[in-house]
Amino acid sequence: EYMCNVSDGISLKVIDFTPQNVSQGKPVIIFVAGWISLISGWKDVLKVLTAEHRVIYLESREKQSSTVPDVKKVSFSIERLKLDIGEIIEKVIPPSEKFILAGSSLGASAILEYCGSEKQKPLSVVLIAPNTEFRFPKILGTIIPALHPSLYFAVKPVIKWYLRNFRLDKKNSSEQVKKYENTLDCADPYKLKANALAIRNYAIWEQIVNINVPCLIIGATTDKLHDTEDIKRLLKIIPDSTYIELKSNMETHSEKAGRVIMEYMQGGSG
Repeated sequence: EYMCNVSDGISLKVIDFTPQNVSQGKPVIIFVAGWISLISGWKDVLKVLTAEHRVIYLESREKQSSTVPDVKKVSFSIERLKLDIGEIIEKVIPPSEKFILAGSSLGASAILEYCGSEKQKPLSVVLIAPNTEFRFPKILGTIIPALHPSLYFAVKPVIKWYLRNFRLDKKNSSEQVKKYENTLDCADPYKLKANALAIRNYAIWEQIVNINVPCLIIGATTDKLHDTEDIKRLLKIIPDSTYIELKSNMETHSEKAGRVIMEYMQGGSG
């Protein structure tokens, strides 16, 4: 575990898992989790992946772990997250070494944009419930710009209520509700606001051109937070893409999802 500096002065937390008997020919997996996501939510997926592969888990800049000298002077946009991925790859992956990019939600969006750049290409990418658009409801679109970050804890119950009742399946996925509420409890309100403002009204459709990398997209049947119809639209745009739909958001964070990823990598990219 270490901090890695990027070009605009921010330091990002990197957790490097290297199994003792890792084969030299196996690609490194760089994993970029979703919006303010906690590593604890990915422990089951990582358990499977780290058994055979070196996995570099990158915590993106909106997370509490990053060191940011001045939140007001840096960007938290998808474009900047894409640059972070490229800079971390240059720092930790030798040019001759093969790697795979995997991520979820916001991390998956940044990975897609990275793959459209002229940077070093991965063998393949794995996108778990990628966000193709970020559309805040009117109530949050009004609250967030006007809200001072210090008041975040006062409105946090409102955000939790909105997610619980309109964006999450609280009846069938109580564990998912608990996970996201814990994520909100651990968020840095200053970074959270800066990131929310930077990504509001974001849509990926004009950004994903020339994606010539094999791609596995994993969705979830009951996941209200990530639009499966938009994910299916992605499949039509990315030429070499495979779609696997699991039952729920919780299943996309499970050992089963880890095994799905391993099978895909072994079938097409080592």
